Amino acid sequence: MAIFNGTTTAGLASRVGATVSTAGWTLGELGNWGGAPQQRSVVFYSGAAQKGNAEALGQLLGIEAVVDSAEFQMPLVVVLAPGFQ
Repeated sequence: MAIFNGTTTAGLASRVGATVSTAGWTLGELGNWGGAPQQRSVVFYSGAAQKGNAEALGQLLGIEAVVDSAEFQMPLVVVLAPGFQ
């Protein structure tokens, strides 16, 4: 799983990564989002088998949007958008 910071808040991906790790998830890449600006935070998942994991992760982080996407080379990707608490 990767967590990307799409905000101007320094260290947000690391802070959220600590929350996720403490909850028992295995972390991969943490960093700044280089893709298109996101209007809301999103959990992207790869394929129907990951939808439940994406929803559970979204619930943990308070992110309602979960989107199936083949764009990423990993099963779960969190993009934190401006306004993420």
